[in-house]
Formats: sequence, structure tokens, C-alpha cells
Amino acid sequence: MKDIKAVFDIGNDFIKATVFANDNEKEIVLAKQMEPNQWMRKGKILDSEAFVQTINEIIENFVKKLGGDFIDEVFVSVSHPEGRIQRISEQKRIMKDTIESDDVDHLSRVIADVANQDNQQTVKIVPVYWTIDETKREKDPIGMQGKKLELTADVFMLPKNFHNGLLDAFERIGINITDIIPNILGAAEVVLDYDHKDLGSVLIDIGKNQTSYVIYEEGYPLWYGIIPLGGEDVTKDISIGLQVDIKEAEHIKKTNGMILVEWETVPKDSAMDMHFLSDIISARYEEIFEKINAHLESLDRDGRLPWGVFLIGWAAKMHNIDLLAKNVFKLATFFWKDTQNNMGELSTNIQQLNLLGAYIRGNKFWETKRTKFKFDFDIIGNFGKRVKELF
Repeated sequence: MKDIKAVFDIGNDFIKATVFANDNEKEIVLAKQMEPNQWMRKGKILDSEAFVQTINEIIENFVKKLGGDFIDEVFVSVSHPEGRIQRISEQKRIMKDTIESDDVDHLSRVIADVANQDNQQTVKIVPVYWTIDETKREKDPIGMQGKKLELTADVFMLPKNFHNGLLDAFERIGINITDIIPNILGAAEVVLDYDHKDLGSVLIDIGKNQTSYVIYEEGYPLWYGIIPLGGEDVTKDISIGLQVDIKEAEHIKKTNGMILVEWETVPKDSAMDMHFLSDIISARYEEIFEKINAHLESLDRDGRLPWGVFLIGWAAKMHNIDLLAKNVFKLATFFWKDTQNNMGELSTNIQQLNLLGAYIRGNKFWETKRTKFKFDFDIIGNFGKRVKELF
């Protein structure tokens, strides 16, 4: 067995983790664990000791299951309501007629420098495309002829306090993170294939405290976005609207919640006003969708993406949410189920796709030297210290 990797999805409700491996060219799941995460609130680590202990419990369970096997890499999938995504373009003159790796490296360093912001830590810089002589777009410009080269890249950032707390939590139990992968990047690797990205689609990941999305067309991401609204906001609305406490509101949402109530299915003698409950829930989800659709309108893509909308995430399982999305976006809407990777629940549960996505993206893009280590011993170091690692 080779290429054993652990992937952690750090959420506000749960920390989910899975160990993957390659066995005779087949990807398999060796172990998985999910623990309640009571020590985070809206992306803030409230109790670092308890947070570390939760991660350590997951790791101890993996050690027991893996025995003497080594872990090659550890990836962390994360999203944050205060995260930022910024698109930056920089250009330079080409001193020779042919574009060389030095030209590419120079622009990469410039983007990394420009991306620096107070209180934000850059965790990923993703090249969108390279433009040669202001007209020709390329994925890889090295070796091509040109006088001017421009790099357009998307920069993903997390609040520094959260980023540093995350690294510190893992380091305290003897693990350095190989790579931090924004959830929306990993999910796009699983959910959107070539046709989805080429013809045009929107991927929406609705979490507890935030909604992340990406708009694709002609093979390129037109834009990414983060909205600091999610499933918890729906729970708060129910609490206020029905005048109940938060725990009861959450229970009501899970047991009776639905959007665009199918009125004929509601008992006439129902003790709860299902019409009113539906209106409360619909209003918040509609607000989220309207914000995304406004972004589509600014790009002149509203109602014009043939592959439509894909919904994933913790809060995307609300009954009839797809009908509301169709009504707002005027596009076909799907709950995504992965049929390509054959990873059981990870492939079919829209709440688990971020784990699988981080694993697939980590395999696809991480190119550093792979140093084997055990959980309690050797450490992979220097993450985030070199520009190349960010790219």
C-alpha cells in the first residue's frame, strides 16, 4: 500500500477526517472519523486546548487502525466566513522573444507580494490564465513567443488568527500540515468535469456560517465568492420567528423545515404553522441565492450558463432548496452525487464532498518532495514559506 494521506475537513459543527491510500492503482478509504467540534464559532477557535484534543482523538483512532503504516501527507480542507478571494493581474515585458521559467517565476512572486493584506494570510494562489501580448490566453506560456506576459490569479486568504491557530493545533501533536485547501477548490475538482467548466456552471457550497461559490465558463473560473451566511442563520431566523430557543429551532429545522412548502402534504390540523416556517426558511436561502445571482448579473451571465447550478454542503439538504434555486437563477439545478470515484458515502453525500475534493486536489497539484512520517514523530515543514508552495 502506498501514498497514504490523511484529509481533515475543519467545520464549525464537526471535524471530519479520512485516511486514503493507493492499493494496486486503486484509491481506497482506510479509515474515517467524525467528531463534534464544539470549540469553534463562526470560524474562531474558542478553546485551543479542547480543539487540539479533538484532533488528537481522531489521530489516535487512526493510529490504532493503521498500525505501523506511515502517513505520507496531511491535507486540511477549510472555509471561513471571513475568508477573502481576490483576483489579481500583473504583467511584465519579455526581454527575450521566448517566454522562460524566470518570467513565470517573476510574475508569481509579484502576485504573492501584491496579495499580502493586514490580518489575512494567503493560503493559496491559483493561476487562472496567462495572457501573451494582451490577446492570447494560455494555461502554460513557457516556450511560447511573445513580448509581454500577464498573469491573472485568484488569491485565497484566511484570517491570520484562524490560520495560525490551525497550524499550531496540528503542530502541538506532532503534525505539520502539507497543504491547506479552500473547500470550494477541492469541491470543484469532484463536482465539475470538463463539460461543466467549458459550457458554464455555478457550484454553490452552503455551510453552517458561510456560502462559497465558483462560476465557470469556457474552462476558466469567471469568479469565486464567499457570503458570510449559511445554515446557522436559518436556525437563528426560526428562533426569532417562532420565539423558541436555538436548540429547539435547530430541531424544528431538521425535522419540519422545508422550502416552498408542498401545501397539500401539510396536515390541516398541524400544530405548527408550516406556511410561516417555510416563509422564514425560504427568505434566508433566497437572500443567499440573490447575492450570487447579482454577481452573475454583473458578469452578464445570469440565466445563461447551460449546465446550471450544483448544490453541495452541510446546509444544502433543505427540502425543496433546488426548486428555490431554479426560481432564482432560472437555471437547471442539481444535488451532486459523484459517480466517478467510487468512494462510497464520500462520493454520494453532498456533506462529505469537501473531504474527497481536498484529497483529489492534493493529489493533482501538490508537487513537493514527499517525506514519510508517522503521526508522533517526523514532521513535514516549511508549509507556506515559499511562493512556489502557494501556487
